[in-house]
Amino acid sequence: MKIIINQIEIIDYEMSINSKTIINSIDKNRLCEDIMIFPELSLTGFPSDDNIDYLWKKSNIYFQEILFASKNTESTIIIGHIEKQGLLFYNSCFFIKNGEITHVHRKSKLWIDDIDIFEHGNEYDVINIDNVTCGAQICFELEFPEGSRALAQKGAEVIFMPNGNMKPYENVHYVLTQARAIENQCFVISCNSVGTGNGGEFVGESLVVSPRGKIIKKLGSKQEIIEITIDLDEIKESRTNYNYINLL
Repeated sequence: MKIIINQIEIIDYEMSINSKTIINSIDKNRLCEDIMIFPELSLTGFPSDDNIDYLWKKSNIYFQEILFASKNTESTIIIGHIEKQGLLFYNSCFFIKNGEITHVHRKSKLWIDDIDIFEHGNEYDVINIDNVTCGAQICFELEFPEGSRALAQKGAEVIFMPNGNMKPYENVHYVLTQARAIENQCFVISCNSVGTGNGGEFVGESLVVSPRGKIIKKLGSKQEIIEITIDLDEIKESRTNYNYINLL
């Protein structure tokens, strides 16, 4: 499986700039037939209670442009964005292919800057992408084992994590990304943002971790868009002698 990791700088509330960065990468990497992943809240940055409705409405046109751009590739686009259902807003992760939303994950564990702005999600569902069972979590969810385990129990072989991790928590995510991969014997792939925003500094350091916890790739602290290939046979190899999911 080939994955384009888009560790990009997201400029707060500058949807036209952020969408251009996203669409340029989709177009440049359109020959990728598997996955492109972008960070948490890639279009808007982190909203406040005062501006979330405005940002959601204004960003719709740019989100539609991303849907349209996805028609230029066979890849599944995974991107963090605001979702509105009724009067409630969710910090969500969208799976997009060929102009259609194929799957949505809503952040269940809300960071302090999410509270009273977003509603808690409460579902952990998986999606089949080219015969690979995939799931998603978002940033702070990484720090709790139950979400990844729920996905693994539903067969997740790869867990994708759009991220918005800031200083001084870089080591927390470095360690726990490995832990989630090891305890669930699956690949875990995080895509963080870089630069400053929401009053802090995003650390980058996006990770690709194998089912045995090996760091296959760790990005730096600057904007970087890279292609990585993972060998799905490593999942079976990691479960040869024992399978954590089935242990009593």
